[in-house]
Amino acid sequence: MPTTVEFAPRELPTVPTDLQVYNSYVIDPQWQIKFTIIWTSVLAFSTLVSIPYVLRAARSGRLYAGLAIIETDEPIYDEKGRAPVPAQKVARRTSGARAAGRAAYALWQTASLWTPPMPTVRGWKAQVGDCCRRSYCSLGVAQMGLVGAYLAACVACFVVGAQLSQNGNRAGFLALANLPVILLLSLKSPLPLPVFLPTMSYEHYNFLHRWAGRTMWLASTVHGALWLHQFIALDEYDQVWADKTKRGMLSYGLLCMVVLTSLKPVRRYCYQLFWIAHVMFFTGFFAAISYHTPYSRPWIYPCVAIYAYDHFVRLLRYRIKPAVLVPVDPTLTMVHIPTCDAGWLPTQHVFLRVFAGPGIFESHPFTITNAPPSSAGAPRGIILYAKVAGDWTRRLHALARAGAGLVATDFDWTIDGACEGERYEMADRERLIKGDAKDGLDHPGARVTVMLDGPYGGLTMDLGDYESVLLVAGGSGVTYALGAIEEAVRCRERGRGPSSVNVAWVVRDLSTIEALAPTLAHLHDQAARLGMALTYALYLSRPPTPLPVLSPALPASTTLNPFRPSVAQLVREALPVEPGHVSLEAGDATPPSAAASASTTMTTRGGLAVVAAGPEGLVMEARNAVAEMSVASRVRAGGVGFHAESYAL
Repeated sequence: MPTTVEFAPRELPTVPTDLQVYNSYVIDPQWQIKFTIIWTSVLAFSTLVSIPYVLRAARSGRLYAGLAIIETDEPIYDEKGRAPVPAQKVARRTSGARAAGRAAYALWQTASLWTPPMPTVRGWKAQVGDCCRRSYCSLGVAQMGLVGAYLAACVACFVVGAQLSQNGNRAGFLALANLPVILLLSLKSPLPLPVFLPTMSYEHYNFLHRWAGRTMWLASTVHGALWLHQFIALDEYDQVWADKTKRGMLSYGLLCMVVLTSLKPVRRYCYQLFWIAHVMFFTGFFAAISYHTPYSRPWIYPCVAIYAYDHFVRLLRYRIKPAVLVPVDPTLTMVHIPTCDAGWLPTQHVFLRVFAGPGIFESHPFTITNAPPSSAGAPRGIILYAKVAGDWTRRLHALARAGAGLVATDFDWTIDGACEGERYEMADRERLIKGDAKDGLDHPGARVTVMLDGPYGGLTMDLGDYESVLLVAGGSGVTYALGAIEEAVRCRERGRGPSSVNVAWVVRDLSTIEALAPTLAHLHDQAARLGMALTYALYLSRPPTPLPVLSPALPASTTLNPFRPSVAQLVREALPVEPGHVSLEAGDATPPSAAASASTTMTTRGGLAVVAAGPEGLVMEARNAVAEMSVASRVRAGGVGFHAESYAL
């Protein structure tokens, strides 16, 4: 019987690490996954931190109150009428732990709000705006830190352990890993939760969308430059003109066009060009990159799904409604959409598209200035104000001027985008001077059909949690202030809300003030009926000489000032303090911890909410005014909340 010989299995020798060939297509995708884990972890953490805000918003009924506009025949208000007016908030004793928490929040607020000012440069004033005292950086310190951390994470992932001098694929893989972030940060749809931070709307984290795109461009530049350098250094010119390289250069060229047409001057002065180029070049980039490398497709499919989800949800929120355009004054148009009953909050905005004239393919955002009807007999509908600031708003105003009750289809538009109504407007101006024409709310207006997309955004804090409110508005930012007043009144009707609201409005001339005088007076009467003190301080950035007299329709307490205000001074004056207590803001040398450690209990007020809306410079000044307040003063006041609404692209 033959003997069977068994041999031990042979082991292959292990190749030393320094002699192993770098397999880019195995190792580099792992770094894509690591980068994805980093940003999704930050997303999860930020959502977790926002849970207390979500719970408070759910309890107060604000979380999804502004989800979609509703038209209904059912009563949406409380049939019992308005709630009793609450008593004035008084000073109360606060425990040391609560005071320490407020001090910690104030320190975090200082770090998150402060924005570095720009140096004063001759000729830059035209970019600042009439109502702004100086210019500031576009990003605050906290935003700069967030952008820097994102950029550092991406660069680290395509540098650590990569043999870039021999293979530049890692940077290209990381460029692809940025795509889902870019698309996610571009979402407007708030379902099932507002994306990225439930406490924010899309316009507040749009800066991250822009910088994520620039980070992707940087990684793509490194990827392409390294490969071209390698081809040239090794005299492989045939690889430079290979089909794969050509498709890569085409992809990079389209990406460069996206970046160039997204710069701030293009967004500000040629928004339609920016929007069209953004969609066209980015779509072309997706097509070109999918042919350049098959490794891009697993990252493109999620982006397509995110984009489709956003537009599907927005489609559910579209509303086509009849509207009336009324020329309030020579530069302001009121848009009234009467067939709306609920589904929005004041200070939210909608994208408005008017089905008339050559601007039918354009939609523009406008702030909702009124609250839904809250009692029987209250007027229905949404009210928007459009300030003439470009071709589209100028055509809208001309249509309203020429309306006299006409329907949009009867309006004669010329091919070049101007309209016959502009010639009507000049004649109407002459009749206004002679006193022969109706103006303002007496004008019959024009009936049009509009499409609403929204609502979006709105206040990120509940005004019902504060004793005092300060509203700082510049120019057309007053529409946001009107909505905030409506929100304060709405809170007051429900048995809570501020006892005083101070409005500071910086405006170029008196005409807009006079146009909105009836609205301001109406809100003042509503506030007085509910026991809420509402005062207006108006500031003219270009005051005439002599100073004109205010409209008699405005409340008697309204003041008119021929100068730009100091927002820091406005905040100090609005800060609720104890009677007889001198504010420490002028020279408070108390250390930050003293507010919490001086005693186990202290006396505090009901808090101050500061809302700033308008040009970027004015909003940044308000941010710094809150950030530079002493911690002790903010704790003693019961906390200071801040919301910014910057009218800048």
